[in-house]
Amino acid sequence: MNVRFLTACLALWLFSAGGCAAGPKVVTEYDSSVDLTALRTFAFSGVSDRGHEVGASDTSPLRQRVKDMVHKQIVAKGIRQVGVEERPDLLVHLFYGVKDLRRVQTTMTPGLYSSQAKAYAYDSGNWVPVQINHSTTYEDREGTLIVDLIESSDKKVVWRGVIKAVLDSSLEKNLEKADKGIAKAFETYPSVR
Repeated sequence: MNVRFLTACLALWLFSAGGCAAGPKVVTEYDSSVDLTALRTFAFSGVSDRGHEVGASDTSPLRQRVKDMVHKQIVAKGIRQVGVEERPDLLVHLFYGVKDLRRVQTTMTPGLYSSQAKAYAYDSGNWVPVQINHSTTYEDREGTLIVDLIESSDKKVVWRGVIKAVLDSSLEKNLEKADKGIAKAFETYPSVR
């Protein structure tokens, strides 16, 4: 096989794997028995932040920015926002959560040859090179945003998008990840006819 072809394939694989690792993880699910294209209006029904109900009238600037991102995606699908009192087809509920993540990475230092060994052990009258394991622990925080679209007539979730990402120390970078994740989630939602 051509070496250039193999090198190009390896580079493409590394590029795509590296690009995927940095972005948010997105999972969507929907009720296949519901015609999502027939639902034409929506209203925000509430926000739950880390398990506490915030309510639809929340005025937090940060949560408002996330609501605006979701609003942009829903409107792009041809669904019109109305007030809750106007009995919309869909109610939109947002859930936020943050949890600590601990990752442990173990690397081994080989001890096959005496010139590579970092440590020796006494075995049967001889000093022999031994393998050393090093463990590094990483502490991260993972943010989760769940977008539920609920059919208002029977209060049943008809579509759900779950966006998870390791949080950065920069608020703007985290909002960028949220925006990308929300856009990716709504790729699976059909446009209104």
